[in-house]
Amino acid sequence: MSILLALGLGWMAGIWAAAQVNQPWWAWLILAGLGGGGLFLRRTDARLRRPLLLVIALGLGGMRYRLARPPLGDESFLATYNDVGEVALEGVVWDEPDVRDTRTNLRVHVEALLLPDAPAPITVRGVVLVYAPRFSDSRLKATGAGEFRYGDRLRVFGVLETPPIFDDFSYQDYLARQGVYSQVRQARVTFLAERQGGRLWQALFDFKARALNVLTRMFPEPHASLLQGILLGIESGIPKDLKDAFSATGTSHIVAISGFNIAIIAGVFAATANRLFGPQRGAVVAILGIAAYTVLVGAGASVVRAAIMGSLALVAQRIGRRTLGLNTLSAAVIVMTLINPLTLWDVGFQLSAAATLGLVLYAEPFEAAFRNFAARFTTPENAARLTAYAGEFFLLTLAAQLTTLPLIAYYFKRLSLVSLIANVLILPAQPAVMIMGGLALIAGLVW
Repeated sequence: MSILLALGLGWMAGIWAAAQVNQPWWAWLILAGLGGGGLFLRRTDARLRRPLLLVIALGLGGMRYRLARPPLGDESFLATYNDVGEVALEGVVWDEPDVRDTRTNLRVHVEALLLPDAPAPITVRGVVLVYAPRFSDSRLKATGAGEFRYGDRLRVFGVLETPPIFDDFSYQDYLARQGVYSQVRQARVTFLAERQGGRLWQALFDFKARALNVLTRMFPEPHASLLQGILLGIESGIPKDLKDAFSATGTSHIVAISGFNIAIIAGVFAATANRLFGPQRGAVVAILGIAAYTVLVGAGASVVRAAIMGSLALVAQRIGRRTLGLNTLSAAVIVMTLINPLTLWDVGFQLSAAATLGLVLYAEPFEAAFRNFAARFTTPENAARLTAYAGEFFLLTLAAQLTTLPLIAYYFKRLSLVSLIANVLILPAQPAVMIMGGLALIAGLVW
């Protein structure tokens, strides 16, 4: 076991343990300190090095989880005032609006709160999920466009609530993983001003809105909505019956930004940047491009994991080190859960990490077994060519599904018997769809 893998396992175990055992952050720090002390005192004993590193990572992971807990009870934290009745909030839409059939879900970064019967608003911090109407008359009058956008400054009236916990699903935990601890349903929303967000984020969302409009004009439905999902991570326009068909055949990842999409984008960025800027600068440009695309499509857990792994692979390639899959996966998991420990419970993150683990563990053995089998009936050269084709479109899919099927069965309570065959038929076309669709989008943006 490599040192980085040991650190990753200990770190994840510490985060999980801290969620089960209610101990303060300093108790976990003491545990890490004991492990560090033991490592120093027994530094010459190679057998104890990895176990003690596991203890250090366990303590640090537990401490990070406890420090990430929301400061409930802090008078400046918004969620402290959940369930007090109807309030007035003022803040800025800090994420892309989630447009539904009958409403728009807005994540609003709140700056001021007016409590019931209070003479004046107080300054608070926190994010609230607002269930707003699809269109705003006040925004339409002020700007000529009735749909809410990133950067809108709003005044929201409604009941501030704690998100619910259902029998089979905790919506409260789901939102907490995104830093949201409050919600306002049936909100009355007044538009105050636009373009109040960060300039960089505003530019990215403006570009995404323009790209969305270009695809809508260039392609008929449902083709436009499919490309919007594949290229931009926007799935709201895909018809429900088509979504159900993808789900039933185990191919929902085709219309969702996943590790496979990021791998294609990373390959295109790397090849183009290397040709234009050279190997060293090209790697930097490619990593920046991957980061920008990750933010553009929403920076979901599986996308961020793939982006980190792709970036680490590019760095390892440039410094002349062989990229070890388990080490790269471990580094990506540590970075993501360091930023947000609750990512460990994100289903998309778990599926993405499990698929990567399957590729690392089983891809080469499957390819070797297939090559040996094919060599019985043809020449070694033909067997190698058959293995390359089967590996890309069948064996890699099988390797990934071996480690994701248990999670799919656990979370979704069903398995698709045709998913393997469906993926074999679809995956060969996906790179071409992404590349040709991307070229068409670029052409539409330019002309």
